[in-house]
Amino acid sequence: MTLVLVTGCERILIGPQHENTPEGNLNYLWRTIDEKYSLFPISHVNWDSLYNVSHSMIDGSITDSGLWAVCCQMLSPLNNGHLELVNEDFTLGFCPVMDYYDRNTFSIDLVRREYLVNSVVAGEGNLISGRIRNTSLGYLYIRSFSGAANGRDWIRDMDNVIRDLLPCDGIIIDIRNNGGGLTRNDLYAASFFIDREITYYYSKVKIGPGHNDFSEAMPKKIFPRDDGIHYTKQNVVLTNRFSASGSEAFTLILKNMPGTTQIGDTTRGAIGEVTHVAQLPVGWKLYYPCTLTLLCDGTSPEGVGIIPDILINNAPDDINSGKDRVIELAIDYLTDPK
Repeated sequence: MTLVLVTGCERILIGPQHENTPEGNLNYLWRTIDEKYSLFPISHVNWDSLYNVSHSMIDGSITDSGLWAVCCQMLSPLNNGHLELVNEDFTLGFCPVMDYYDRNTFSIDLVRREYLVNSVVAGEGNLISGRIRNTSLGYLYIRSFSGAANGRDWIRDMDNVIRDLLPCDGIIIDIRNNGGGLTRNDLYAASFFIDREITYYYSKVKIGPGHNDFSEAMPKKIFPRDDGIHYTKQNVVLTNRFSASGSEAFTLILKNMPGTTQIGDTTRGAIGEVTHVAQLPVGWKLYYPCTLTLLCDGTSPEGVGIIPDILINNAPDDINSGKDRVIELAIDYLTDPK
């Protein structure tokens, strides 16, 4: 029997019971991923072989720290930003994302200092907006789509932010280093930039133990606002490899509009919005995706990301010298007559 505990938007699966031994924990971890993880159709890993290698490292003398290392090594080839193993008191966590990228290729402090005038902070620090110096362009930085620690519905500050930017001839929407958050927040933010119903991707839910046991693909849609606050002039969305999850959905939505251009680097490629939680007998929790995201052409952006229309990235030396080549290209793009 499997017990399902519902906590917020997550489901914690406990059971069937496994012994709280190194082998019992490894087996439970492996079987949970084998039967419930949704990205095997695109992950190109031999999960059975990974189990055999990992199981050979387990013996009666292995410590908890040794078991942790074996479990992390087994998960590593899955290379997914929505997969995470955490210990019982949340002091240790592992996410199998192979990072070859430098976060220091973007600095919002640099942008505010060198490129903006009259910038203001709203949304519990998640929104920074202003005008691009010596232009008629607006700028909006969205730091995160996560909920506020104080429970405030900060995303509604977007109403006044967009009202203030409506006179601008174009807006640079910066979601670099935005790792996502709540689906309702990225949809709320995107709704200001559309004027029609948009199907931005399709989602298939894992419904059985086989690697290809999925529901039918369900369209994910967003609808235009009915309060008249719309910005449908030209805009640029700035992304990098740390734009993930809700940021990627936001990007896909805006790219359905003819006035949107994506500039920067390819996004992370961790988009599926449903996460389940399994608890190992030792008390560690495993967070894993249980949906497969498909674009309208049938391909999946998982592990690939959303490729920009114009590819450019900063180097750390650019930032250190006070230069953001990405935003400078966006400014040139929006101000150059086409």
